[in-house]
Amino acid sequence: MELIGTESRAARFAGLQLTAVGASVTRNADVRAPLLSDLTLPIYPFYVRVRARDAHPVTARLSVLSAARIVTVMAAGSRARVDWRETLVTGAPILRSPEWRLPSASCPPPCAGSFAQHNAGLVIYSASAGTDYDLQRTLTHESVHLAQQTRDAVLNSIPASEAVLARVGPVGRTVSRFVVFDLFMPLRLIDEGELRMRGGLRRSSWYETEARAFAPGGELR
Repeated sequence: MELIGTESRAARFAGLQLTAVGASVTRNADVRAPLLSDLTLPIYPFYVRVRARDAHPVTARLSVLSAARIVTVMAAGSRARVDWRETLVTGAPILRSPEWRLPSASCPPPCAGSFAQHNAGLVIYSASAGTDYDLQRTLTHESVHLAQQTRDAVLNSIPASEAVLARVGPVGRTVSRFVVFDLFMPLRLIDEGELRMRGGLRRSSWYETEARAFAPGGELR
């Protein structure tokens, strides 16, 4: 996340993948497997799995959560368009919205809204993102949120999906080779639940506090 926070385009993709490698190493250590034996690298809406000693060392699985988010945005008639340059250097879909500000539950009226939002591996930024410098600071902040999502997915959501599908039997194990039902995000649930329990006494969630620590440029204004 500190690498992402340098606000360099070149570092954004590397920071996301380094976060994923770190989470993969932690997960492998937890099950007492060789630390680099099973790596998950996100290129949303897919998770690329690397297992050097497997018969199929590199495979890709579709993220149900990320795919659903993309379909929902497109089906809603959004006029947002893919920013291919930023998408390629981030490792996740980046959309540009013609809206001046994006509606935000964390910034209700009279707040005008947010410059950008991350949700389930998809980032949308508004037409008011400003100069290229301002846009890079904003996308850097949202990329930290993307890394948080990846950390939770690799540590918790993907193993949970694999465990549930394995219980279904041969069909479930086959499905698990191509799809990840990454719906169980406990770190995110704890983060949002704790904020609601506080009843608004704290300005932002722990996720937002962490993201601002590494990349303050994405704060609402």
